[in-house]
Amino acid sequence: MSEGYKAAELSDKLREGEVNANLESVLSDDPGVGDVLLACERADLDKESPLYEMLARQTSTDALRDARRSGDVATMNTATGLSETRREATGYDMLVSALKPAAQQLLIKGPKGSGKTTKALDLARHLHTEFDGDLSVLTNIRGPDEHDDVEYADTLSGMLEWVRDTDGEKLVIGDEWSSTVNAHAHGGGEVRASFSRFINALRKGEGGSTRLIVIGHEHDTDIAAIVRNQSDVVLEADGKVDEGLIDCATVYEGWTDYQRGEPWIKIRGMRDVPESSAWGADTNYFATFELDLDNPAKQIRKGKLIEDWEQYQDDEDADDAGNSAKDYRSCRGEKTDATDCGATVKHESGYCHAHRSQWDGEPDPRLEED
Repeated sequence: MSEGYKAAELSDKLREGEVNANLESVLSDDPGVGDVLLACERADLDKESPLYEMLARQTSTDALRDARRSGDVATMNTATGLSETRREATGYDMLVSALKPAAQQLLIKGPKGSGKTTKALDLARHLHTEFDGDLSVLTNIRGPDEHDDVEYADTLSGMLEWVRDTDGEKLVIGDEWSSTVNAHAHGGGEVRASFSRFINALRKGEGGSTRLIVIGHEHDTDIAAIVRNQSDVVLEADGKVDEGLIDCATVYEGWTDYQRGEPWIKIRGMRDVPESSAWGADTNYFATFELDLDNPAKQIRKGKLIEDWEQYQDDEDADDAGNSAKDYRSCRGEKTDATDCGATVKHESGYCHAHRSQWDGEPDPRLEED
């Protein structure tokens, strides 16, 4: 581990110029103490309470005693000159502040198992706090939508409708976006063009206030071009639990700096978000994302989804097939997680464009019912 990380770790033990508590249980060498600190946090126990203060000071004392025994004086001196709070000392506050401006876009990338999802949710949690709770969040990750200020959507239309109809400061967290785009990109550039229109529409939400946190992949070529090129900040997870780097990340000011290998800051102490937390992700759930708009050029105008976007669903396909049905129906297809699609269609198949491959050639039986 680098000297920068070691210095930041020791600086975590200091606040307001004196030896004080380590307020993060993840940094405790004693699993028992760490678990109690985490339980205190979950219970919203006042951090100035005698119990919390006693446990935190014990953790701080143990850590600094180990540093003294190892003779790591240089690191201790460096630590005492850093910022007063743990997050500032580790660069975390700098990262959260970088996400506050309107329409900021963060890309989180790294190998599988490096905690990309929990890093995204931890950042969302802290950004929500920075806005004193006046931040609405949308995501296609199951779990955090149980929070009062978090909603779930996993379609182009659902996300754009939310951005269009939600007032105030907003944040959208997207997972598996690039995987979906890559899976449908074999037909030419139409899918990528639609996705680019979608990304730009998200960022141009009401008041230009929608921020994006996009979870990417390890390999650059697996990340959609617009996600790479338009990212204002790129966070690369440094490694996995067994490498001792799960809480560490390297941050770049944009994709160009990432390609040049010119980091902005290094961060340690990024916390896990337990599933039991209101911001925790369901560990048994895999994020899904559906490209359910058939004519984005007409359905997205002036940077937002139009109110009557459904009228353009399968418009050309319906004309070509000679479909005489005038009423719209819900797509009878299934998503990758086996749930119903529900997108509005009028094609004779009863399937939207994204699920047309499930059609066996027989007309939608609901047409006969009509």
